[in-house]
Amino acid sequence: MRGFVPLLSRVIGADRETARLWRYYWDTIEACVPPASVVETLKSAGFGDARRYSQMRNVTIFTEFQATRNPV
Repeated sequence: MRGFVPLLSRVIGADRETARLWRYYWDTIEACVPPASVVETLKSAGFGDARRYSQMRNVTIFTEFQATRNPV
């Protein structure tokens, strides 16, 4: 997928930069940290109630991280 999608987009796409955008997309996916690591980092930074939230339970790519700021 990583090589195929950029190549395909370059062949059928109107803009040659489309393939570059897809390569960037796949690079960012590979560099992502696990969601549990983000939650743990929020907790270790002093935030309370840190969690990963998804309004659509079966579509976990559309999630957000929530936390509350603890009083100083």
